[in-house]
Amino acid sequence: MELNRRMLDKVQKLNTTAIFEGISVVGDLKGSQNLYLNGGFEGTIDLTALLLVGKTGRLKGEVKAECVIIEGEVEGKVIANKKVEIRDGGKYTGEILAPAVLISDNAFFEGNVKMMTEAVESPVLPFTEKPKAAADDESP
Repeated sequence: MELNRRMLDKVQKLNTTAIFEGISVVGDLKGSQNLYLNGGFEGTIDLTALLLVGKTGRLKGEVKAECVIIEGEVEGKVIANKKVEIRDGGKYTGEILAPAVLISDNAFFEGNVKMMTEAVESPVLPFTEKPKAAADDESP
């Protein structure tokens, strides 16, 4: 197989790590770069960036990332700070926790979704009514 230097340069400029088809990894991965997975991975992935599971990508385990895009197969728990997207041909089995989830008409999904808010960045709104307990203590 001939290495496409132009493709490798492009991936590096985009701050992206790639695991190509024909490579399988078992273990834990943590980082701040985007990850393009078109090979196999079993274990945990913890990113402060994007995870893209390509059409030939296969992932089994737990994922934490900013955004997760699934075009291949994923089995396990996915936690995303912004969005999970299961595109045409993507297959997902497991539990998703994210503020936004998009499942294409031509995708497979089996599992649970828990919509969460971006509580860390959202301001706390002031309470406008007196709590019932405080209102009950007052006499007219």
